[in-house]
Amino acid sequence: MGILTKLGMVAFIGANTKILFRLIASTLIIFIFNVLYSKYEALLLITNPEKLFIPLYIYTTIIITLIIWTLLSFKSFASFREAEKKLEIKNSYKNKPDEYEKIKDVAKYPNLKTRKERILND
Repeated sequence: MGILTKLGMVAFIGANTKILFRLIASTLIIFIFNVLYSKYEALLLITNPEKLFIPLYIYTTIIITLIIWTLLSFKSFASFREAEKKLEIKNSYKNKPDEYEKIKDVAKYPNLKTRKERILND
């Protein structure tokens, strides 16, 4: 594998870490709930089958919510071309100049007004 391919993969994974985290987390949670529900279902079928619907509704609600949460995160999925730009933007935001930090304090610059306020005052 060439060095450019490796760099492209690193940029791709770096730009899509949130999506990959959601995918892995929801997969693990679904797997754990599936194991727990199957054991609870077997126990309820033997002891009290008419009470099986309550855990079934809870299980189904949790699984559907996780699937929707994961699928909604795919809309911000970045392709290989966009991944490099997205990573560059993230890094530039982290390494922003001190001027941006200075204007965060409103007490130092009390004369800042919105465009609407300037128009109304003039």
